[in-house]
Amino acid sequence: MTDLRGTGDPDESQDTSANSDQTGSNSQTNPTQSNVFSLRDTLNAAEAETGSSGLGANGRVLPIRPFSDRIAAVSRAVPVGGGGNEDGVFDGDTTFDAPEGIRLGSFTLTPQLTMTTGWTDNTARAAGGTGGWLYRISPDIALTSDWSRHQFDASLRGTYTGYPDNSDDNDASVSAAANLRLDVSAATQVTAGLAYTYSREEDGSAESTSGTDHVQTLSGSLNASRSVGIIAATASLGADKNIYTSDGGTSESGRDNTVYSLGLRLDGNTGSMFAPFVDGALLLRRFDESCTDALCEKRDANGYQLRGGVTIASGPKLTGEVGAGWRIEDIDDDRLDNLSGLIVDASLVWSPTRLTTVTAGLGTSFEATDIDGASGSIIYSGDLRLAHAFSDRFVGETGLGYSYRTYEGVSIEESTLTGFGGLTFALTQNVALTTTYTHRRFDSSQDGADYNENSIEAGLRFRH
Repeated sequence: MTDLRGTGDPDESQDTSANSDQTGSNSQTNPTQSNVFSLRDTLNAAEAETGSSGLGANGRVLPIRPFSDRIAAVSRAVPVGGGGNEDGVFDGDTTFDAPEGIRLGSFTLTPQLTMTTGWTDNTARAAGGTGGWLYRISPDIALTSDWSRHQFDASLRGTYTGYPDNSDDNDASVSAAANLRLDVSAATQVTAGLAYTYSREEDGSAESTSGTDHVQTLSGSLNASRSVGIIAATASLGADKNIYTSDGGTSESGRDNTVYSLGLRLDGNTGSMFAPFVDGALLLRRFDESCTDALCEKRDANGYQLRGGVTIASGPKLTGEVGAGWRIEDIDDDRLDNLSGLIVDASLVWSPTRLTTVTAGLGTSFEATDIDGASGSIIYSGDLRLAHAFSDRFVGETGLGYSYRTYEGVSIEESTLTGFGGLTFALTQNVALTTTYTHRRFDSSQDGADYNENSIEAGLRFRH
């Protein structure tokens, strides 16, 4: 984005060694595609947002993720032809105060802190909630390696929201992730990742009636990719541990579970604009306690998922991936229906001009439950977001998201519509003014659970 930085020389903000490292990075091809480059190598892979959360996962109290996370996801998964990391894709942020980071040997540490205050008409995000003032503190730390080969990325984010007039509604969230990519050869790549998230159960969700207030997820993955002729193969191992606790710290072991997966993906390695892919995975879901609900239903399950689709690599203009398939979890207890349904996933980035970027996402997730008679729930989410740079100091963003949650075995359906708009103005090269308006509408088939929320915030963002 040299035309937005307020300088005619894009190299003024980088030292000689940094330029050398970046040149080496640009020369590394993605091993699953021949003679192509990643969209933006400089984005932190640990911050990538795959699929979609509908601008806030249904049932969880989570902040809206930064615009650049979708671009990082596409950069990580979808290669494109041409000019390396400076392909002119606007990442939705002001460039006048673009962070330089702190050099730590062969790593760059990028700290950021956002503090806002505002007002909401529903502090509880629940039916019957009352209005009140709020303050929000959001630290963000990213660590990225500057190696010519291989790459290590780490990210730590947190948000604490306080409501002085309704302190019982205070909530917090934390997300941490680390990713290591090893370039074994020009055609072979190994990646490993660890992630941790903490969030609070939304009061309006059907799951909150069990007394669960806190959700923790610990995830690990190991992938190996190799290109062989016109086929690129990726084998993967994964595990996701979910822990649910109440305010008193008691574990809600009826829902505590771990999902193990073993997968294989085949990509067409043709270098064309549209490349097909197919993938499949074997699944195991194991609960910590085999039987704790009132009806003593054992929800351990074996299953699989199959998916196919295309990756799109049309230079910086349009990139992404679209896929669809089917997933089934065969539950041990014969009294419970299988948890099965359609999978739809997509991550798209469209750059109509160097000053405007549009992202779109679709996502599907399968969630465990201990509601009597229910096998679990399926959440379908989608969002559309647009960011535009009016200048290197002034950026606007707007977005619309929708999530739909349906339970298998019981008649419970929940949907969340989220819309927001925001402006960011860089006051100095380290400080920016931010403002945001957000509207949420939650609808449930359960009586008395529907609610609306409107909030407006303004504050300052500090970064180095």
